[in-house]
Amino acid sequence: MARVGGSLKTKRAKVPRFWKISKKHKRFVVRTQPGPHPKNYSYPLLVLMRDILAMTKNNRETMGVLNQGKIKVDGRVVRSPRFPVGLMDVVEIPAIDKSFRLVPYEGGLAPVEIPSAEKDLKLCIVKNKKTIRGAKAACGMHDGRVIFPEAEVDIRPGDACLLKLPSQEFQASFRQSKGGLALLIRGERSGEVVTLEDLKPGTFSRGSISTVRFADGTASELPSSVLMPLGKQLPNLTVAKARSS
Repeated sequence: MARVGGSLKTKRAKVPRFWKISKKHKRFVVRTQPGPHPKNYSYPLLVLMRDILAMTKNNRETMGVLNQGKIKVDGRVVRSPRFPVGLMDVVEIPAIDKSFRLVPYEGGLAPVEIPSAEKDLKLCIVKNKKTIRGAKAACGMHDGRVIFPEAEVDIRPGDACLLKLPSQEFQASFRQSKGGLALLIRGERSGEVVTLEDLKPGTFSRGSISTVRFADGTASELPSSVLMPLGKQLPNLTVAKARSS
């Protein structure tokens, strides 16, 4: 009889480069399950806890912690070791009063510890917007969640929304504009905050292009899809990892 479903593990040599795990110590590692983030831009919760944050020593200890409901992702208890944790997700460990946000960093993602005041806040990128029954707007976010903003709230695809979790209460929104700031979320220089100098409208086959300036003074043209707008000044929120000089 044929086996149903795919493998629950993958070869360590094939995992994304930003997974800072040993490639030769063992052959296999758990793979991410289908969820709110793509497998090439997220961590399985087990790998994040055991290998990246080093909060547990092995699989058995990690599974024990998860099964007891001691780990929260975006304000909700998660027990699956394969749950994908991705861009801007907040991992909370109430037992030790610590919270971490997954931010873009050097081509991938990296956890950064955040104060307890930020654990209920998350920045999401609006991916699409539709009108549903009752003339209400439904906005799909980069992490798969859907919000229903009030009629007076003007948000469009490409904007960033600050939400309060787990209630998904809308707090603020940010749009790409000349002179504004943005966070680079993809590429080798991901995690850097850039200044938007110019915006070029896109075409049917090519999305809009933004001219950005980095902190070191260099400029470049980038697809707007790899930028998360932050407004005219940085929000009071940890969105990037400190870089060594």
